[in-house]
Amino acid sequence: MTDTVRIVQFYPVELGITGDRGNVRSLQVRLERAGVPVEVFRVGIGDPIPADSDILVFGNGPLSAMRIVAGDLRSRAAELEVFVESGRSLFSIGASAELLSEGVDLLDGEKLEGLGLFPFRVARTRERNVGYIIADTPGGRVIGFEDHASRWTLGPDAVAVGEVVAGKGSFARGDGAGEIVRRGEAYASNVQGPALPLNPRWTDAILGATTARRGISWRLGAAHEKLDEYAEGARAAIEHLVHSKDFRTIGL
Repeated sequence: MTDTVRIVQFYPVELGITGDRGNVRSLQVRLERAGVPVEVFRVGIGDPIPADSDILVFGNGPLSAMRIVAGDLRSRAAELEVFVESGRSLFSIGASAELLSEGVDLLDGEKLEGLGLFPFRVARTRERNVGYIIADTPGGRVIGFEDHASRWTLGPDAVAVGEVVAGKGSFARGDGAGEIVRRGEAYASNVQGPALPLNPRWTDAILGATTARRGISWRLGAAHEKLDEYAEGARAAIEHLVHSKDFRTIGL
């Protein structure tokens, strides 16, 4: 195994509609600016997962796209379970997070079977939550955009990461709302934007875990400062909007 980190984007055509390639680019560019070589692969329906993959990225899409990829994704259930159990990194947003859950209960009564990779179940709702979201996590504040019509019910073994301070979030947490479920180094969330360019500390947590597992030397430096500056500017603008008295979360 070389020092090259291998990043895989799953179903970029069907599940890549909310800037999901930006999550891949964020991981790739931050590694490259630290001098770590990177290979990026796109895996579509029927394509094999490249050997020795380090990070899997799953994006978002409509219900029609979920139906298209569901069968292929289920055929990979055992392989993905081994991947997550081995401590490798996985990042899933929106529709893909739902498919990796225990299942999705649709409004017409249909139940869409999930892989059970994450211990929560999804119920689609008639209320659509659209707007900025801010959640406090042990690794820092996560900021982004949410656009979903679903609520997650977490199982007893689910690890809830974030406490929502603005926006609706994905699930109930105490008297408030929560966002992001974690299993080992795998994450499921509804934070879009895309999320990783807006949240460098989250990106770096994923990269830190990946490089540590591989024994690769990786650290932040001057080459990352401009990226962080851009992210901080966008985050500050969002926080200003959220805390403005004129701001309202959009409900459709």
